[in-house]
Order: sequence, then C-alpha cells, then structure tokens
Amino acid sequence: MSYPHRAALVAALRSEQLTGLWSLLERLPEAEAVVAGTSMGYPRLRELMLRFTRGPAGAAATHPAPFVAALLAVAFKDRRFLEPGHAPELPARLRVTLGHVRRRRAAAPQLVLGEDITHTLPEVSACPAPLNDDDYRDVAQRHNITVAAIKAVAQVESGGRSGFDDTYRPKILFEAHHFRKYTRARYDLSHPHLSGERAAAKKYYAWDQYQRLFEALVLAPVAAIQAASWGKFQILGSNHNGWPDPVSFAQAMFVSERNHLKSFEAYCVKNGLIRHLRNKDWAQFALGYNGKNYRDFDYDTKIGRAYRQFGGT
Repeated sequence: MSYPHRAALVAALRSEQLTGLWSLLERLPEAEAVVAGTSMGYPRLRELMLRFTRGPAGAAATHPAPFVAALLAVAFKDRRFLEPGHAPELPARLRVTLGHVRRRRAAAPQLVLGEDITHTLPEVSACPAPLNDDDYRDVAQRHNITVAAIKAVAQVESGGRSGFDDTYRPKILFEAHHFRKYTRARYDLSHPHLSGERAAAKKYYAWDQYQRLFEALVLAPVAAIQAASWGKFQILGSNHNGWPDPVSFAQAMFVSERNHLKSFEAYCVKNGLIRHLRNKDWAQFALGYNGKNYRDFDYDTKIGRAYRQFGGT
C-alpha cells in the first residue's frame, strides 16, 4: 500500500471513522483494498458491511457492498456473506488477490505501526522500577524456594537483566499459534505472520514483536494480549493470574518488574509449579511453565545451568 493510503488507513482506524474506512475501500485499487480491508479486521469490516449497503450517499462506488461481503467470506471465512448470485466472480478473483496479499504479508508487514493506535496499552514515559533482592527473597521465603531458582527462570525467559526493552516497554514475544487459538483461526488466510501453526510461525520471532502486537491489537485487542508473553518471566496474557482480565494484566506489565514477579508467583501457585522449583525438578517445571515442547528449546537444561550460575546447589 502506498504511503498516502497507509496514512489514511491508520488515521481512520485511530479515530474509528467507519465512513472514512468505507470511502478508502471504495477508492483503492482492488489489490490494495484487500490489504486495507483485511487490516481493518473482521469486526470492523463486518460493521461496514452492515452499515453501508450502497456506499456513502453521493459516492461513486468502485467497490460496492458485494466486494466487502466477498472479502468477509473469503479472507475471514465467514460464508454467511456469500449469497447465491451475489457477484459470483468476486470470490474466485479475491482468492487470487488474497493469495498475493498473503505472500506479501508473510515477507514483510503491510501495515507498519509504530504505536498502539487502539489505545489499549499505556504510554511509556519513564524507566519502570526494577526488582531488588528483597523482592526476590520475599517470594522465595513465602514458598520455601531459593532466590536462585527464581532468578534462573528470569535469566532463561528474558535474559535476566531487565524485563523491559530499550524503550521501557515490557519485553514480549508474540505467539501466532495462541492468536490463532483465541481468534478461532479467523486470520490464518489474511495474516500468516500473526496467526498460524507454531512451527510455521517461528521465523516471525525475528520480527519486531511490538510491530506484530500493534497490528494484532487492531484486529482483536484481547486476543492479541492473550497471545503475547510478557515481561521478565514471559507470562502469557492468557494466564493473567493476579489480575481480573488480560487488558489490566498487560497494563500492569508496563508499571514495574515487581508486577512481573507477582504474575510469575501467581502463575506458579495456580499451576502447582512451586514444588518443582523447591525440588529443583527442572524438567517438570519446564513442562508446566513452557509447555510440552519445552525440550525443543532445552528449557530444563538452561534453567538448571542458570540456577547453578546464581549459586544454587
């Protein structure tokens, strides 16, 4: 999408101007309208379809309602919008165009965002407070585990130095297979870099993770937060233990590393992992903390090594 069109799309999305979004779709060439339409996400595109059936009054409709209906059916797999005899040539043509868009998105972001335009996450203004030794000792003493065990997990999950990146945002990793789960695979066809099988999406770990998150927030804010792992201990947003919902959890992750530790403690308590830290059973801990594929990344070995580096015996 050319820069003027991308800027117009971002401006309309930021302000939630449905009329502006509809007008943009009408004036773009079909291939770029597919990029823009899928970037809006399913809920907005569906709302456009239901609100505008002939386009804004007085506008020359180059992409009438059948185009949007077909895009909903083809890109987001909602076949309720495909009516018999309703521009039958569109679905076949859109499948080809969507294939081109999919390949473009798989190679590079088509909607580049430098910030959260949905205003779901807080703005960063200063370096959040780090953990201190007393914070570690409080949790360790509460559960009869060692400080070294907690620090070892932090070391493996986030490098151990800080739970925040260079711009003071909590470190994240966006997981496409989790976004796929929480959006019921609705974005598999349109956004392969955000939604798909875990093995196929590993290559996107090298991309800017906040760029991926910002784009996913436009599509499905809560699912986007659920699909990311957050902070010093990389707790998934779906495991928002200690907070009532994923959004409040994500917002708390911006505040301090103490909140990161609180989320780690709450997760371990809820999932029965404290005993594995106490027993230094790194394999069982990694199974519960990182999932059944923990051996693919040697999580248990890495935690054991880090534990010894921090003075554990």
